[in-house]
Amino acid sequence: MRFAEHGLTPADLAGLRVAIVGVGREGHAVAKMLLRDVPSATLLAIDQVDGDHAAAWREAFDIPLHTVSGEHDLPAGIDIAVVSPGVAPANPLFGALEAAGARVTSGTDLFFSLHHSRIIGVTGSKGKSTTSAVIHHLLRAHGVDAVLGGNVGVPLWDLPEASWVVAEVSSYQASTLHYSPHTAVLTALFEEHIDWHGSFDQYATDKLNLVGHGPRHVVVNTTQQTLLAELQKRYPSLPRHNVGEGQPWHIAQRDGQAVLAHHDREIVRLDQLSVVGEHNAWNVLLALGALESVTTIDYAVTAEALASFRPLPHRMEPVPDASGVRFINDSLSTNPPALAAALRSLRSAGVIALVGGRDRGVDDGPLREELVAHPPTALIGLPDSGPALLEKVRTWLLDAGIDEGHWPQLVEAADMADAVSTARSIARPGDVVVLSPGAPSFGRYRDYQERAEDFIRAVHASTPHGLEERTPPHDA
Repeated sequence: MRFAEHGLTPADLAGLRVAIVGVGREGHAVAKMLLRDVPSATLLAIDQVDGDHAAAWREAFDIPLHTVSGEHDLPAGIDIAVVSPGVAPANPLFGALEAAGARVTSGTDLFFSLHHSRIIGVTGSKGKSTTSAVIHHLLRAHGVDAVLGGNVGVPLWDLPEASWVVAEVSSYQASTLHYSPHTAVLTALFEEHIDWHGSFDQYATDKLNLVGHGPRHVVVNTTQQTLLAELQKRYPSLPRHNVGEGQPWHIAQRDGQAVLAHHDREIVRLDQLSVVGEHNAWNVLLALGALESVTTIDYAVTAEALASFRPLPHRMEPVPDASGVRFINDSLSTNPPALAAALRSLRSAGVIALVGGRDRGVDDGPLREELVAHPPTALIGLPDSGPALLEKVRTWLLDAGIDEGHWPQLVEAADMADAVSTARSIARPGDVVVLSPGAPSFGRYRDYQERAEDFIRAVHASTPHGLEERTPPHDA
């Protein structure tokens, strides 16, 4: 089942029996909005687990909560269901709601229905959080009243009033939309969340639905060929503001230095950015393209703002260490292309990468290409999928005819502490140890944040040792 054929506004829920499906953070935000703005609606809540979220709901609201274990447990008489993004389309709840004649919407679509003309919406398989944060930072630096929320951070309905909203939009949230934002920003597109969407084709359709309802501006990273192909397939006549080689916003070379440029004007050198890697430089350029869609750019203000921006946690985030080895927390790297991007951005250093988590069977072609072309110093396999990934790497290197003398060291680790200790035994001052798992964390950790905390704790708890034992770096 997909969502209501026509978009709904909060006013359309007046006088109806409305079920809030999913009682996490977004469910709380929707409940507060409905109690405030649609007092004539009769509210109930539905979740499939009577756990911590359910307990928190009962403490926060008098809205009755029904725990549904099967499709036949659905309460009767539901007119509208506001479904949280964590409920996948294949969930039996959708079939039960459809059979009951309920119309289905989402908190994101309800928010967009009222505010789409002042939203900058950002989506992509990677880079959307950083891009959203940079857009917000640049807007505020230019004196624009703006707030930031959405997929990672404050739910949209919990945001304070502002002239502009920068909304990070997941593929789950984008799939529900009947309203496009004023400015849509597309960072990248590759195979991801297939377990939720069912296929890459459906994932691309759901993701690109952000631009499917008449946005005024669309800012696109043209270095992402899959993104361009899928966008052209679905929306061939969509006007675009392109960021990339040969475009107004691009990366140029000045006196041997890579710089962000607008037409012929240098904005800032890449090595002056606080975010690491060329992929993040493209995210900054996307943010500049979005900024240009809503205000006049002051180049001096822009350069100062980019220098003062601080990276988001868990996205190529430096971890202080006195040993001379650079430790980087990239725990939000939850798929192979994100791991490939991290390795690509660190090629100039001796790199020891901690990889592995839970294998979701996502396309690992970009990772294979990067590892074969530029083998790092070492890969350390974390449970559970790390050892299997190391075996894949061995196969890739053999098939590519890479001499074993140029292979990375491939080492299995029992846990995070073991992985960090092993990395220290390999690394020399100036080298980089990066946690960039290329896989989600569930199973071993609650989420990527808990995994990051374990990594940081292990870095701080470990003692540099054995640095002199490291073999010379491989010629990459």
